[in-house]
Amino acid sequence: MRLSLVGCGYVGEAIAQQLQGRAGLELTVTTTSEERRGELSAMADQVLVISADDPDGLLAALKGRDAAIFCLGPKGNRQVDAAGYRRTFNDSFRCLEQLLPKLPVLQQIIYTGSCSIYGDAGGGWVDESTTAQPRDEHGAVLLEAERQLLAMGSPQRRVCILRLGALYGPQREFEQRFARLAGSTQPGRGERFTNWVHRDDAAAAAIAALDGHWQGIVNVVDDAPVPLAELLNASLAQAGLAPITWQPASEPGNPGLNRRISNRLLKSKSFELNHPRIALLSGDGAPQREPTSTAKPTSPQR
Repeated sequence: MRLSLVGCGYVGEAIAQQLQGRAGLELTVTTTSEERRGELSAMADQVLVISADDPDGLLAALKGRDAAIFCLGPKGNRQVDAAGYRRTFNDSFRCLEQLLPKLPVLQQIIYTGSCSIYGDAGGGWVDESTTAQPRDEHGAVLLEAERQLLAMGSPQRRVCILRLGALYGPQREFEQRFARLAGSTQPGRGERFTNWVHRDDAAAAAIAALDGHWQGIVNVVDDAPVPLAELLNASLAQAGLAPITWQPASEPGNPGLNRRISNRLLKSKSFELNHPRIALLSGDGAPQREPTSTAKPTSPQR
């Protein structure tokens, strides 16, 4: 198989690492940073420094490839405005659409998207059939990116969108992420649910989608959505820091989205998470778990 990995940041690099040593694979990876060429050359047969919204660069990355995994994100993981998101996602997929006539052997497109396109559900469960209701312009851009890609599907070309939960893992540990909140007072009760996936599980899901020829939209989250207060205080306790004091009488100005995201479809595809729940949390998480599916997952191909 000839595979292009367009975008080799946090998740993309993990995908490349997990594909190391796979027989019969010819891997091309792209980056927007010349400084990363040497680092990535150890993981791939070819490294291209391109921007995915550049037709010549994207064509060079995809021509003659059987499959492509798009792991796009703003350069340098920066926080950008909606216009920056449109350049990163919508412009890149518009470029891809225009190039498709020149890519006759491209049979599979996989995109690591985001669960942020879901709206508030008052703490209830949502799944792939739930109507997407982005709360801001960034989410609207990501939803439009999904629509662009799904329109490229055909009997000859499979399109799969993986809606990833919030990412954690190496270099994104909870203890460091939340340390600045130690001993602080926060409005509300911290009861809203948060939905996470370990970076390595996100990468493994992309590879499973490739191997299993998945199509359509699939949520990639762990088994146990967790209330914000529980996660924050467990993280601070793990780091030996003071807990947060919550003020129930004071409502937060931006309460965030409260929904539990189902991974039942993911499990039905015989995919097993290596990190089914956040390790630092005590207990079995039963109050937050979705009712158990009858499917018995097994390990994906790596």
